[in-house]
Amino acid sequence: MPGSGTTRKSLYSTVTTILLALCLVYIAGDWLLSPGRPQLTEVVLRVPISDDASIYGVKDDRGGATVPFSYRYYVYRTLGTDSEILAVLRDANPFLVTRDGAVKVDVESRSITVSVSGDVSDYHSSTLYRHANGSDYTVVSVFLNSRPEG
Repeated sequence: MPGSGTTRKSLYSTVTTILLALCLVYIAGDWLLSPGRPQLTEVVLRVPISDDASIYGVKDDRGGATVPFSYRYYVYRTLGTDSEILAVLRDANPFLVTRDGAVKVDVESRSITVSVSGDVSDYHSSTLYRHANGSDYTVVSVFLNSRPEG
């Protein structure tokens, strides 16, 4: 029967199903293509910036035969052993990700100057760290000097 709404309902169902399928494909693709958690294997840098915080550089071992290793640099509250550093920083956000495992760091009060040779894949000009008490934060400015490798 014309005007019964059957055509309108089936068009609505079709459009809704297509939109739902597109959303699911987008979410699945984003999940599959997202980088995994870093595989932190070695502490390459430990520089204190205050009594309760340090700069840590750690090797991300997800590289290998075809992809070079990367190094992730963090400002974080002072930690003890290398194994503790690697475990805690796995879930933290680095202020710098680069292929350079031997960066040079200069610390002045609440600012850091980092000199890098080679590729930089991620950089944030400021970072913060949580104090040991768990409630206070300190902002640290990060300045980057980058030059081509070689």
